[in-house]
Amino acid sequence: MHRVKPANAPDLLSFVNDLEFHITTISSMSCTQAVAPLTVAMGTPGFMDFRVVPLSTLFTYSCTNTSHGPSITLRCNGCRVPPRDHYVSWQFVDLLGQPATAVGFQFNLTARQHGNNQHMSFVSGTMNSDGYTDDVKLKTFRGRDSNVLKIQLFPQIYNNLGNLRLLQPLVQDFTQGSMFSDVSSLNSSLQNPRDGVVNTTLYISYLSDYIVEISNESVVGPVSVLASIGGLYAFSVAICLCLMSQCEARIKKLHDEDTRMLKILSKRRAQRNWDKVRKFVMYTWGLSNLDPSDRTCQQPEGSVMDSRHKRREAIRQGI
Repeated sequence: MHRVKPANAPDLLSFVNDLEFHITTISSMSCTQAVAPLTVAMGTPGFMDFRVVPLSTLFTYSCTNTSHGPSITLRCNGCRVPPRDHYVSWQFVDLLGQPATAVGFQFNLTARQHGNNQHMSFVSGTMNSDGYTDDVKLKTFRGRDSNVLKIQLFPQIYNNLGNLRLLQPLVQDFTQGSMFSDVSSLNSSLQNPRDGVVNTTLYISYLSDYIVEISNESVVGPVSVLASIGGLYAFSVAICLCLMSQCEARIKKLHDEDTRMLKILSKRRAQRNWDKVRKFVMYTWGLSNLDPSDRTCQQPEGSVMDSRHKRREAIRQGI
């Protein structure tokens, strides 16, 4: 479980880490072309808190030749979280038969708690010229404008690892410096001694406003249970309302259909009853009684009333 809490000065002073910054310039250059940094800039340029101090007060510098190019290493043993950002710059210059050019940068940043080598936080990757522009052309880094790699360090406390305190590195941004994308401009730059450098700046920013606490505590507590129940209740109510609205529309439709069906059945039932009455009237009094224009009131021949009338007359004649 992760918690975020505001940081104060005593908490920040308790973070003592061994930091290593490995920046490899992908090129055919060597460490003989590197101009080592001598100072570290701290704070915001142009403001009163801006300071420039010797590099040896904070970092140790070294350069190693690798298969990908020269690798610059800056180490800080027992570093604490400073209140200001840091800037470290170095450059590679032209030598006879060895031009200062690069096609990308590799970085490997690590942080260990001072005196504890069991656990480490790190970030690594590669910065290519085609990864930060819409143009798919490969570019060659060369010129006076510096390539800036911005790194952020934020404090983390691992309560599940014996109160381990680490500065987690994070690569935030990469600002490209001078570069060339076509052969003609690159050739002209190689002939210009003023462009014979590859400048690199490491910008280290410290996010010291908050501290992240990591622990293995169970999140199934009373508050979380109530929150889960509340979330489940709200989700259930939303589902119920959705189903009710669907059912209401369906019930209204069924009710309308039932009303129409009942009317149809009532009409059919009334028609059947009326047909029965008509048959009874026709059988009993004859068809003429169904005709409202017939006012003779005579019983038609063949009807039940006519046969009864004839039967009565026959009885009277017999008497």
